[in-house]
Amino acid sequence: LCSILIPLSYFDQVHTNFLFLGVYRKPFLVALQPPLVDLGEKVTLECRSEIMFETFILTSHKTGTIKDSFELSAELFHGGSHANFSIGPVTPDDAGTYTCYGSFNHSPYEWSESSDPIDIKITGLYKKPSLSALMGPVVMSGEIMTLSCVSDLQFDMFHLSWEGVPKEHGLPSILNHNWTFQANFHLGPVFNAGNYRCYGSFRNSCHVWSTPSDPLYILVTGKRTPYISPSFYFILFYFILFYFILFYWYNFLIFFSYPLQFPLLLSS
Repeated sequence: LCSILIPLSYFDQVHTNFLFLGVYRKPFLVALQPPLVDLGEKVTLECRSEIMFETFILTSHKTGTIKDSFELSAELFHGGSHANFSIGPVTPDDAGTYTCYGSFNHSPYEWSESSDPIDIKITGLYKKPSLSALMGPVVMSGEIMTLSCVSDLQFDMFHLSWEGVPKEHGLPSILNHNWTFQANFHLGPVFNAGNYRCYGSFRNSCHVWSTPSDPLYILVTGKRTPYISPSFYFILFYFILFYFILFYWYNFLIFFSYPLQFPLLLSS
């Protein structure tokens, strides 16, 4: 593993100049609740590793820079170690990207690699948008559907979640002729039913989202029967007809050209 040297001033530490990152394998960071957190609620982030670290450090990031860090003593966990960081009641300042690291007490400035990041979105700050299915809330399994998120607030982005889990990418809002703002999410092939919600956000606070829309339940029905065009049967019929005409015409010519060599051909 390679080590990265960074100034420790990022973490408001003043008694040393540098911090070594990447000394140990990265731990794993998981959210014990869905990563969409209502304003005023709590969320727990668990940092765990197969290495028996003595300390875990949780860092929060905004706009690519480290904003805060928190330390907890590690506990034994299935032959490794872990720590649960409780955040909340959450405010907009708690929104952002979180990572965690592991370290040992005898070398507190030598940290592991960074865990994979987790994005925590804080919801409930703005008026909710509305969500609808353009072709209705019932879709055949494997089909494509379009969900439309609309608001009278001038959001920069709209986001979609399924069963409380946000979709990876939001969409920029588009101004309608009636001065509402909208984004259309094209989803599919769709195989799983469930509740969808949408949210709005502004460009300068992409981790702070509006109150969710009312849930829209999408029902997915049985497998779709493959559609076969009538022209397919038309072509197939004439292909078979042509084959039999050609076959019998060929036998007819052979029979009358060589009647003595093929006396039984007519009966076949």
